[in-house]
Amino acid sequence: MKKFITLSAIIFISTPFSNIYALCGSGEDGGVFMRVVQSPRAAAMGDSGVAIGGDILASVSLNPATLSSLRYKEIGFVYTSWFEDIAMQQLAYAHPFDKNGVLAASISMLQVESFDGYDNFETPMGDVESSDMVISLLYSRRLFGPWNDLRNGLFMGAGVKYAKEKLDTVSANTTLFDLGALWVLPAGGGRFSIGASASSLPNSNGFKFDTEQDPAPTIYRGGIGYTTTLFGDPLALAFDLRKPSDDDTGYSFGIEYILKNIVAFRFGFLNENDMTDKGIGKFRFGAGFNLKLIKIDYALTSYGDFDLTHRISLSMKFGSPIDVTPHLTPEEENAVWHIEKAKEYMGQNRYYDAIVELNEALKLDPKNRDALRLMEKSKDMIDTIR
Repeated sequence: MKKFITLSAIIFISTPFSNIYALCGSGEDGGVFMRVVQSPRAAAMGDSGVAIGGDILASVSLNPATLSSLRYKEIGFVYTSWFEDIAMQQLAYAHPFDKNGVLAASISMLQVESFDGYDNFETPMGDVESSDMVISLLYSRRLFGPWNDLRNGLFMGAGVKYAKEKLDTVSANTTLFDLGALWVLPAGGGRFSIGASASSLPNSNGFKFDTEQDPAPTIYRGGIGYTTTLFGDPLALAFDLRKPSDDDTGYSFGIEYILKNIVAFRFGFLNENDMTDKGIGKFRFGAGFNLKLIKIDYALTSYGDFDLTHRISLSMKFGSPIDVTPHLTPEEENAVWHIEKAKEYMGQNRYYDAIVELNEALKLDPKNRDALRLMEKSKDMIDTIR
């Protein structure tokens, strides 16, 4: 144990690996590498996007509920070149099910070049190896929403992940959980969304190195988003709040504009929070290229006194688009139209006309509860008038 404590102290003081912990928070939590948002799209937008879908890599990091926006089978890979010989990679796959939501899996790894270790007397201890890994499994689906627009409504998501940290000959591992919610509704020719998530919730224990135990790197997020079109091209706006379990609350916002649905331009801002120098806001930039079913994204980020970091990802969609949300059959859809017309007649006290519409609805969907309820109500109103 003495060797581990000594190496740990040396790492925090004099090695590249200490920069991860310095940037990710106060150092009280374990597994803080999981707070790094690897998605170039989200990173370029200031690590925001808890209320915006469409990116498998961002969904894994920010909000599992946004997975429901994916209609294709999709695989994505991102490589992050950090400062001082630190590199991260993430591989993710999303599999939509017909009317039954989206299942996704992800593996993320962090590697550090070996560095010299010393004991308390500054005696060389040889090379020290260090690495981190997290494997995630997530699921999302729509719980309810308008029958005639599957893009709107309430979406929920959840995930479980296994995380492991290795330092020299000592390792720690734990199981963590993610939860997320997303509410989407039409607004002003676009879509307004509200999202919230809790990432890396502990089961009971955090990371335990031998007898030393660190809390889980839990982080809570909430945000709003708005997607619309500008000059006929997609425009997305996002604003997020985040609260790490061991740091102060921070905020971020971002914008994305996709010219001709091909070239994406992104800009973001990240204020004081767990991933910036204290008190100094940071700007982010990025771009992307959509080539039919293939997408390439890039983000450039700065961390003050540290070097610039680069993220580049490649994702590919394949197969046919799938309706992942339960929806109405054509007969049920036509029945709803008759029910809506019946409601309009009832509002005008035209109960006989309403009954005609409701009869048509029940022919198409005999067990429709709304039609049966309104039929009974219309008959009661006719009896009352008589």
